[in-house]
Amino acid sequence: MNRQILIEENIGETRAAVAENGRIVELFLDRWSEAGQRVIEGEIYRGRVRRVEPALNAAFVDLGVGEEGFLPFGKSGRPKGLHEGAAIGVRIAREAYAEKGPNLGLVDVEPGEAPDCLEPAEILAQRLVRTFGDAEAQWADETDFDLEAAFDEALEPQVAIPGGGSLYIETTRAMTTIDVDADGRKGQGNAAQLAVQLNNSAAKEAARQARMRGIGGILAIDFVHMRGQPDRKAVEQTLRGAFRRDRAKVDVAPLSQFCIGEVARQRRGRTLSEIMLESDGRPTVETAALTALRRLDAEARSDRSRKQRLTVGPEVFNWLDSDTIAWRAALTDRIGARFELTENPELARNACRVGRA
Repeated sequence: MNRQILIEENIGETRAAVAENGRIVELFLDRWSEAGQRVIEGEIYRGRVRRVEPALNAAFVDLGVGEEGFLPFGKSGRPKGLHEGAAIGVRIAREAYAEKGPNLGLVDVEPGEAPDCLEPAEILAQRLVRTFGDAEAQWADETDFDLEAAFDEALEPQVAIPGGGSLYIETTRAMTTIDVDADGRKGQGNAAQLAVQLNNSAAKEAARQARMRGIGGILAIDFVHMRGQPDRKAVEQTLRGAFRRDRAKVDVAPLSQFCIGEVARQRRGRTLSEIMLESDGRPTVETAALTALRRLDAEARSDRSRKQRLTVGPEVFNWLDSDTIAWRAALTDRIGARFELTENPELARNACRVGRA
């Protein structure tokens, strides 16, 4: 298997992807605005026990940043000396997501008092190289991969199935549903054979989308109906195989007689949509602002002799004008002081214009 790590450094965020055999299968995002505001998997903290919950066989730990961490005791029970107010060493086993704080594991650290990060995370590229030891990091713009298109795809509710057909993906509080639709797919063979071909392709793409989007919990995949048990078993095996390289723990249940495939996938942190979108599916103000900055940067690099003007709507203008991430200084370092920011009240949040000033 050929695996590649793709890195893209932008103003306001680092975006990255992992590709396997020529297709992007995982996406990652580190934003400047979150530096020091959230804990990252693998970091080591000296925390303080806020409370012990005997009913949960666990404790909640103040890390000095972000949400309180959850420390399960496991089968051995509460460690000796662990009590409310105690300073303990912990490693981030799983990052926070939704309303849930990070999961922790105990580690030995030097004695101390205040909650503190003792071993901060490496930069994103280094973390990915460490995780995927058989691949080297390379700049995305030196390859044929399009990260912009990949991130856009991973936020769309409808995606194409290779060979024809579509997946319709919807996430609720309880689960993620994936509906398989032929959408005019053509092929050779009778109806039963076409259904198996479509479902096999859909199973592979559903697994890829789950990895790309960071979807965890219960996934219910509504495959095109197949009458025969052997056909259902074949699609089930395809689905199992599609998750084989997934770092998350995945359990796949047998397909039901109604051709519903159930998958339980371990959550490792926030989904892309939790980071980039509002609950109603619109891009967050920050997402829209960083998209606008990428466009400005690209235009300024393609036309190095002219000053550029970025025009955005009121919400994005206010976010950029406050400059809480020091984007002006960073962009000036890249392209010089060849840009200006203006507001147009008629522009929607996700709209922007870039042109010569």
